[in-house]
Amino acid sequence: MKRAKSAAAIAFLTVLGGCLLLVLGGAARVAMGYPTSTVSRYHPGEEGVTYTGVVAWFKQTCQAFCTTELPGQAALMECNAAVNRLAGKWIFESTEVVRLKNGHLASAGHMYYYRDPPDDRVTGFRDFVEQELGVPYLYVEAPCKLCAIDDQLPMGDMCNANEETDLLLARLKEAGVEVLDLRQSLHADGLDHYDSFFVTDHHWTVPTGLWAARTMAEELSGRYDLTMDAGALAEERFTNQVWEDVFVGSWGRKVTLKFAQPEDFVLPVPNDPVRMRLTRYGESYEGGFEALYDESQITPQDFYTGNSYGALLRGDCGYIKVENLDRPDGPVVAVLRESFAGAAGPYLSLAAGELHLLDARYYDGSLKELLQEIQPDVVVSLLNVQCYVNAYFDMVR
Repeated sequence: MKRAKSAAAIAFLTVLGGCLLLVLGGAARVAMGYPTSTVSRYHPGEEGVTYTGVVAWFKQTCQAFCTTELPGQAALMECNAAVNRLAGKWIFESTEVVRLKNGHLASAGHMYYYRDPPDDRVTGFRDFVEQELGVPYLYVEAPCKLCAIDDQLPMGDMCNANEETDLLLARLKEAGVEVLDLRQSLHADGLDHYDSFFVTDHHWTVPTGLWAARTMAEELSGRYDLTMDAGALAEERFTNQVWEDVFVGSWGRKVTLKFAQPEDFVLPVPNDPVRMRLTRYGESYEGGFEALYDESQITPQDFYTGNSYGALLRGDCGYIKVENLDRPDGPVVAVLRESFAGAAGPYLSLAAGELHLLDARYYDGSLKELLQEIQPDVVVSLLNVQCYVNAYFDMVR
């Protein structure tokens, strides 16, 4: 019996020693100047050195040493994913990822709009747009990965995002805010919900972005008598350019290539020449449709660090201006956006004269002052169901 205890103790100490070596290896990487995450020295705030501040910094540093800076991190994650796959698991520990019944990867979780209703923030912004700018405002609801009709979750009541969004939209309509619910439009147009999304990511595919842009252009023309050129977005006017097996989405990267398979990246390209100019961070890209995306990002050198979706509009940015040089007199459209606008934005710009994309998550100044400078003909919000609307509009000032 004593031998068994001794053997167990030796095994435990061996594992503990191995873990310590890995952590020290992560610390050594940082010390040698090869960090892959943000590891920094402790910097006291205005209140000076505090116990809680030191503890929080120490915890963050240890987490970096034990995760992002861990030597062989990718291999360890892949081993864990392989075990999960063999076990037939549908929830991946230490991530937000859930495998749906149809094999797609998604995230679950609950939203609590009934605790902190966001509709007053939205209506306040609507009032600014209509009263200060003197133009119409349209709240566009983009769908999330989970279909409101068939969520495909392995267990019920794992996510209430669609239900909470229904509540939000109902309250917005009661307050007189005009709403376009693309969840309903998607089904009305006969699209398959899950085929409209990447398998390994939470974003809709780029062809779905083209559909969304066409739907929005038609709505803007019909509701507000804007001269949006929705005909330029007809499906037959594009040819799909395909990069095979180059895309692994954010959820796919979390569960690793031992579970997720690379997908094709499909980009509808206009058949006819176009002339566009995209400006972000003071740098302009002028040319054809290729000016609206960064082709070098579509084929990543490393699936775990690359992101094909980030090629669209040349990546996230607080403010992007796209000028349609073929339609200089077309309507000026401002879109309050998050990442879902990446797929729709390039195509919406083809139907407008100017497209201004404003992302409150990244813009440091006042978005309202920027809108007053832009003087748009219409302002649109394009946020997906799982975007925390209350937190997002708290950043709009």
